[in-house]
Amino acid sequence: MNQNKSFIFIRNGVAAQTPVGNNKNRTLKNILFTSANELVENIKSKKISVVEVVTAFLNHIKENNPSINAICELRNEKDILNEALEKDKEISLGKASGLLHGLPLTIKDSFLVKGLKNSNGDPLLRNYVAKEDAELVKRLKNEGAIIIGKTNTALYCIDWQSTNFWNGQTNNPYDLSRVAGGSSGGSAVSVSSGFSPLELGADAGGSIRVPAHFNGICGLRPTENYLSNRGHLKVPNKPQGRRHIVTPGPFAKNVDDLILMMQVLGNNSKYQLPELPQVDFNSTSQWNDKSPLNIAYSETINETEVDNEYLELFKGFISKIKNESHIFNSDHPIYNEQKAYLECSKVIGFEIGINNPKVPLLSTFMYSFIRLKYKDHLWAKGMAIGQRLSNIKYAKAIDYKDEFSEIYDAFLTKYDIWITPVCSFEAYKHQRAGKPFVVNNKKIGYTKAIASFNFTSAFSGHPIVVIPIGKKKNGMPVGIQVHSRKWTDKKLLEIAKYLEQFTNGFEMPEKITVANNGACCTSYKKTGL
Repeated sequence: MNQNKSFIFIRNGVAAQTPVGNNKNRTLKNILFTSANELVENIKSKKISVVEVVTAFLNHIKENNPSINAICELRNEKDILNEALEKDKEISLGKASGLLHGLPLTIKDSFLVKGLKNSNGDPLLRNYVAKEDAELVKRLKNEGAIIIGKTNTALYCIDWQSTNFWNGQTNNPYDLSRVAGGSSGGSAVSVSSGFSPLELGADAGGSIRVPAHFNGICGLRPTENYLSNRGHLKVPNKPQGRRHIVTPGPFAKNVDDLILMMQVLGNNSKYQLPELPQVDFNSTSQWNDKSPLNIAYSETINETEVDNEYLELFKGFISKIKNESHIFNSDHPIYNEQKAYLECSKVIGFEIGINNPKVPLLSTFMYSFIRLKYKDHLWAKGMAIGQRLSNIKYAKAIDYKDEFSEIYDAFLTKYDIWITPVCSFEAYKHQRAGKPFVVNNKKIGYTKAIASFNFTSAFSGHPIVVIPIGKKKNGMPVGIQVHSRKWTDKKLLEIAKYLEQFTNGFEMPEKITVANNGACCTSYKKTGL
């Protein structure tokens, strides 16, 4: 970590600069948009207190969340500040050993956090208060993080907009008239808006990747079954239902911070569970940054239309790394997209069905809901069939999943990474779910524009990281997906960190209010949304 930096913080409403090294030319913008690694470093070295950090984030949330609506519940402020005081005491006693000591974090509203509501995007659970922590939340707390609240998600956690009738609509901080992405939209917006330095989301069909792309930040969908799903999408008094495809993962403003988060979440040797591989994230395969990469790239997936301006940014990024000494091939895995899409939906439908009430015509309701809301017959059919699958047919669907994974594994074995767009476009204007899009003057279905890049690519279970590569002329950020073979998560993130140098990285939303927390920017007028 670079030791030559200075740190801007606030005391009594006044910005003060405290040296952290000798390089006076480099300063951090403010507490809110400082990297998680640097915040922890400055907290532990007593350059700034945990109370100051937590207060800065809480004040910022109070100022901006009413218009952005990323956070759906905050803990009691006195309890948060008392916990911050305890963290400061631990530092003074030399007991601050956790990797995330003093960091205030928000968590997606699908992970159990003791004492906070946990809806899973389900209206019937919107007032359920969790009695325990999810496994990954336990790990974050054990490493010193202070959980301050929960972030909004989509209805039933199955949309690329984060909107529901009890918490409302989450807005994109780069343009409040645009969507946050989903279903981890509140999570991504919390990071990009400066509400939380890190976040915990989850991904089945792009629920980490699309929000990261829409909000100009980094997000990792790790190898399936790398991170624990215990306490995620948990229904009270029901078994842990979703064990395939749905994968927890972190959000951050840069890849270094994703690595920090995975050092906590993926430390399965320290936090052992019998169903997870007993491996520490840091012990997995690594990349020698001096060795040339064998890179595959695709300008689309499954021949889906991609916005021309986004595609030009994608091509520009590829051109930059082509100037380096790497091997490039325009290539992609070959498979039956419709078959994979259907079987993927069957597995998800079956595992959701485990926790659904046993009522007549449930599969008919499931089909009608998805078909009418999202205008996608194949997705609706797969989910409905999944609700009533026999044990044998479920096992056959899992067999197909294994066969499909072999296709991707064979392809990714040929390359170090595969680079693709994340979906057809940047964050779109708020609209009714299911309404078709127009891309390059061509009409494209609501789910086709996003699912083709995210559903079947998730079905294989390999790790995928999203990093921002720039902004369109309208000021909206866009990113890329970088794929690699299963269980190469550390290597993938090291390569992604290398690729960051060919981008501008995270660019703070220009019009978000940063009052009394360091450098200030112009503010949005309240919209009432």
